[in-house]
Amino acid sequence: MKKKPTSYFPFFEFRWLFDMAKIVIITAVIALAIIVWFGFPWRIENLYIILAITIPMGFAVVVSSYVILSSVRRKMSVLLDAICSVADGNLNVRLDTENAEEYALIYESFNRMVEELGATKAEMQNFVNEFSHEFKTPITSILGFSQYLIQSDQGTESPERMKYLQIIASESRRLSELSQNTLLLSKVEACQIVTDKEWFSLSEQIRQCSILFLPQIEKKGLDLELELEAADYYGNAELMEQIWINLIGNAVKFTPEDGSIFICARTEEDRVSVEIRDSGIGMDEETLTHIFEKYYQNDNLNAVRGNGIGLSIVKRIVTLCGGQIFVSSVRNGGSTFTVVLPKR
Repeated sequence: MKKKPTSYFPFFEFRWLFDMAKIVIITAVIALAIIVWFGFPWRIENLYIILAITIPMGFAVVVSSYVILSSVRRKMSVLLDAICSVADGNLNVRLDTENAEEYALIYESFNRMVEELGATKAEMQNFVNEFSHEFKTPITSILGFSQYLIQSDQGTESPERMKYLQIIASESRRLSELSQNTLLLSKVEACQIVTDKEWFSLSEQIRQCSILFLPQIEKKGLDLELELEAADYYGNAELMEQIWINLIGNAVKFTPEDGSIFICARTEEDRVSVEIRDSGIGMDEETLTHIFEKYYQNDNLNAVRGNGIGLSIVKRIVTLCGGQIFVSSVRNGGSTFTVVLPKR
């Protein structure tokens, strides 16, 4: 059980402090005026007495208020900087409570909050990893054995049994991808801030993601053209990689043989723009209005059917990063996805 605080922070607002200063000064003036009115004749000497008392008192109030406000402002600035760091995804920030004085309790509570956030993140990551491992193991076994039976056929399997084995292998592979994407989508949907940010080369990351699809590109005889300007980006490299893998993978999947794919990255003063264009089967207006919805699939595209999660993941990650994604497409005329991201 966590130890409860034994004292409470004496909270006050800046406006309250100014109001008290005004009350003290006004009260002093009224009191001296009453004394002069009832006890002393109204002479210029009495006015000097009032001013002699009021002016130093007001000066003392102003100076003391300035000192107090400077201290409060300094400590609040430290707290605000720490909150901004957490909002940017840094869960390693901690506040020094040794010289925090009346803010010690607030600083301690902030440190506990960040520790809890870090622990929650670690627990979520462990759950995702463990669940993914346990879920993928039997699927991998089914896929492996079905592929072995297909490859080890020596004429003993009937065409019908081979067809069923190929269906088992295909659906096992699809279920494995579905489990991975579902877990990833759940992770990014639960995430409200992007953590583990760092500077990295976005153009080089896109190039590496393109290389992953070279076997499929060569098999289909696709023409891949890259036009990547040097672009550095401050963000989570692992999350950003999911954007390019999904978009490039879709371009390869939905582009027929001997088609073309064009990937372009441009950098501006405060943002990066990435365009992925293909000469694939394209989409109609109805499909365009639903492509970012979870599990949406066009029934007319069963030949290249996926699991309907990839673009939902892309949309969520782009939104988390404060960016935008645009799509234009024409049925049988290809598609163009454009991702615009702030540099940090």
